[in-house]
Amino acid sequence: GDATLDGAALAKLLTDRGLTAEVVPEGPAARTVFSIPEMDCPVEAGEIERELAKDGITGAALNIMNRTMTLSADEATLARARAAVERLGYHAIPVTAKRREVAEVKVDWTRYGTALVLAFLSEAVELVHEYSPDMLPLPEAWVSGITLVLALAAILLTGIGTFRTGINSILHGTLNMNALMSVAVVGAVLIGAWPEAAMVMVLFEISEAIEQLAMARARRSIRDLMSVTPERAFVLDGAGAVTPTPVEEVMPGARVRVSPGERIPLDGVIEKGETTLDQAAITGEGLPAEKGPGGVVWAGTVNLTATIEVRVTAAASESLTARIIDAVENAEASKSPVQRFVDRFAAVYTPIVFVVAAATAVIPPIFLGDFMGWLYKGLCLLVIACPCALVISTPVTIVSALASATRAGLLIKGGLYLEEARKLRFVGLDKTGTLTKGEPHVALVRTMNGADETRALEIAGSLAAMSSHPLSKALAQYAESKGLEPFEVEAFKAIPGAGTEGRVGRGFARLVNLRWLREAGLADETVEAIFAEIMREGMSATALTDRFGVVTVFGFRDTLKPDAKEGIAALEAVGLEPTLLTGDTPEAAKALGDELGLTHIRAGLLPDEKLAAIADMQKTGLTAMVGDGINDAPALAQSDIGIAMGVRGTESAVEAAHVVVMDDRVSSIATLVRLSRMTHGVLLQNIVFALGVKFLFAVATFAGMATMWMAVFADVGTCLIVVANGMRMLRANEKLKTH
Repeated sequence: GDATLDGAALAKLLTDRGLTAEVVPEGPAARTVFSIPEMDCPVEAGEIERELAKDGITGAALNIMNRTMTLSADEATLARARAAVERLGYHAIPVTAKRREVAEVKVDWTRYGTALVLAFLSEAVELVHEYSPDMLPLPEAWVSGITLVLALAAILLTGIGTFRTGINSILHGTLNMNALMSVAVVGAVLIGAWPEAAMVMVLFEISEAIEQLAMARARRSIRDLMSVTPERAFVLDGAGAVTPTPVEEVMPGARVRVSPGERIPLDGVIEKGETTLDQAAITGEGLPAEKGPGGVVWAGTVNLTATIEVRVTAAASESLTARIIDAVENAEASKSPVQRFVDRFAAVYTPIVFVVAAATAVIPPIFLGDFMGWLYKGLCLLVIACPCALVISTPVTIVSALASATRAGLLIKGGLYLEEARKLRFVGLDKTGTLTKGEPHVALVRTMNGADETRALEIAGSLAAMSSHPLSKALAQYAESKGLEPFEVEAFKAIPGAGTEGRVGRGFARLVNLRWLREAGLADETVEAIFAEIMREGMSATALTDRFGVVTVFGFRDTLKPDAKEGIAALEAVGLEPTLLTGDTPEAAKALGDELGLTHIRAGLLPDEKLAAIADMQKTGLTAMVGDGINDAPALAQSDIGIAMGVRGTESAVEAAHVVVMDDRVSSIATLVRLSRMTHGVLLQNIVFALGVKFLFAVATFAGMATMWMAVFADVGTCLIVVANGMRMLRANEKLKTH
C-alpha cells in the first residue's frame, strides 16, 4: 500500500520477526549543496571563500560552472555558511532536486533592449544639441536634464544588482568586477558624462547575460548526458507483471524489462534474453555490442534487437552515467595550472587596477592640471581593465573540453589532468585488459607420460570450475565446449600465488604454475621445455598434476585488442614512450612486445614493483600508467596521470585513476594528449588576447585617444570573443576524429 514507516517502527517490525535491527542516526556532517545563482566568476568565489574563512568555515567546494557550494558540516555550520554568503549580497539556496537539471537562464531581453534604447537616446540628445542645435531648440538646462533622466533610467533599469553587489564588495574590503563598474558609472555620472555612464552599465549587463548563456550551454553539454537515461523503468514483480516506476525509486536487486528500441533505465546484469546494444552514449564506441545472460549493461545505452530482463545492480544516483557526470562537474576542484594562475592573477589584478585608476585621477593633475580630464582617464581605465574576459574564458574552455572528452569516450576527473596530459613523456601499459581483451582461451594441450587427454581435461575442468581466476574460467569453458561434465570436487582450496588443489573422484589433483612445480621438484627437463615453448609463443601456462607428477600442461593465449598495435603507434606519434609493465614472464612479454612493436618492456613485476617502475620513469619526465585491475591501483595512484580502462576495469582501478577510457581503446590515450594540447592552446590564446587588448586601450587612454564608449565596447567585445573561442572546444570532438 501507500503506508510508510519511520525508522523506529520499521526496526520494531523487523525485531518482532526475529531479526536484528537498530536505527542508526544520520551523522552530523551531512553533505549539502547550495545553489548560488550570482556566483559566476573566480573573483566572486574568492570573496565567498574569504568570508567563510572569517567565520572559521573551511572545506567548502565552490563550483563556478554549476554556481554551487558543497559543504559537509552540521546544521549549525551550514546555517553560518549560508548567512556568510548572504552577507555578501548573494543567495544560497539548498539543492534538493532528485534529478538535477541545468537551470534555464532567463534573460529579460525586453528590459535590456529598453535600457539600450534609452542609453542611445541620451547620447543622441547630447550629440544633436552639440552639433545641430537647430534640430533641438531647447535651453541648455532642458537638454542636460533630458540627457540625465534618460541615462539614469537606463542605469537603474539594468544596474541595481551590480550596484548592490559592488557596494557589498567594497564594504567587505574586496574588489570585484561589480565594484569596478559601480565606481566607473557613479564617477561618470558625477563628472557629467551621463550617456557614457549609461552605456557602460547597459553594455556590461548585456555582456554578463550573454556570458551566463554561454556558461549554461557549457554546463548543459555535460548535463545532457543525463538526458539519455529514461525517467521510468518497467519493473517486474514475482508474478511477471510490469509496473512503470520512476528510476529514482528502483532499488538494486529489482528486475526490469527492456524492450527493443528502449534505453536501459539503470545499471544492471542481463538475467534473461540476448540482444545487441548501442553503447555509444557511454563508451563513445560506434559499433553495437552483443550481450546475453550475465552481460553488464549501463543506464542510457540503447537496446536494439530483443526484449531482455535486467537485474538492477546500482541505484539511479550511483549509475555509471551519474558517476561520469559527477566526476566531470566536480572536475573544477582540481584546477589546471592556467586556471589557478588566472584565479590568483584576478585576485590581485582588480585591486591594482583600482589603485592605478585612482593614481591616474589624482597624481597627474597635481603637476599637469586638468583634474576632470585625468579623472575621466581614470574612469576609462576602470572600465577597460575589468578582468571579466580573463576569468570567465578559462572555466568555459575547460568545461567545454571536458564535455568533448566525455563524448569521445574519455572521463577526465579534473582540469589539472586535462592540461597536464600535454606534458606526458612516458606511459606504462599493463598487458591484460589494456593491450589484450583479458579473455584468455586454451590454445595448446600437452599430455605427459601417455596420459589420456580427455580424462586429464575432465579433472582439470572440474578444478577450474571451482575458481574465478581468468585462466581457470578459460579452462572450465574449454572442457565444457568438449562436452565434458565437471566432477564433484572435495577439499578444494587455493594455493596462494600458485594455483588450486582438491580431491577429484578418488585422486588428489592440482592446477599450478611453473614456480610451484620447481619448488616441489616436479619441473624436469621435459616440463621445463614445454613451458619454455609455450612462453616463447607469448602464452601463459598451467599444469595439472597428480600424486605421481605432471599429467598435462595447458597453454593459454589472450587475444590482442583490435586497435592495440595501432594504439601503440598513435602513442608514439604524439611523442610518448610506451613501456610494457607486466607480471608475465620475460619470454611472454617479449613475444607480445615483438607483435606490437614495443621496445621498452619490464616483465615479471609484482604490484609494488610496477609502482617502483612508474616512480623510476617519473625521475626523467611526466608519466602516465594505464591499467584495469586491482593490482594496477597502486601504480595508477603513483603516476602523474593514472588512466583506467573503464569498460572492463575493476572498481578500485577506476576509482584510483585520474582518467577513465570508456571505449577501452589504447589510441584514446593519444586522443587525450591531443585534446590537452588543443585546450592549452585555446587558454593561451584567450589570455594573450584579453591582456593584449587591455594593454593597447590602457596606452590609448593615457594618450588621450580613448573614450568610455570605446572602453566599454572593447571590454564587452573582448569578453564575447574569448568566450566564443573557449566554446569552440565543444566541437573539439570533430577535429579529434579527423586525426
